[in-house]
Amino acid sequence: MIDLRFPTTLFTMQLIADAAESGRPTVSSTELASKLDNNPSFVRALAAPLVRDGLLTSVRGRSGGLGLARPASDITLRDIYRSAVADKRIWDQRDEMPHVCEVTAKACRYFEALTDEIENAVVVMLGDKTLTDSLADLRKLPSVPN
Repeated sequence: MIDLRFPTTLFTMQLIADAAESGRPTVSSTELASKLDNNPSFVRALAAPLVRDGLLTSVRGRSGGLGLARPASDITLRDIYRSAVADKRIWDQRDEMPHVCEVTAKACRYFEALTDEIENAVVVMLGDKTLTDSLADLRKLPSVPN
């Protein structure tokens, strides 16, 4: 199964950053849920690690909502990724296989090392882009008709 936590979390952060650029310091979970085609409790669950990790603030009450805890230019995509996925790896590893030959004896360790290398490359690349950069890149894309 494909894990959608990072893309959904990034989309949420982009929505909040876009609102902040427009002078709206917070966005309600109801508004975010509508844009994510989901429900407010999903948004609150998605936001909990971001609040815990100091990327978002959460203001309770009728006029409350979620806001950036620091400027979008100070939040990297790596920050968002790490908060969204925690310790989950890009790919799950197969369970250990019976060791009947050299390949079966070493395949799991090889794949684990390969996954570590790929994960490190992804994290480095994401560390080079900020939330501000991601919004700028997004805005350069051509519009898609409804």
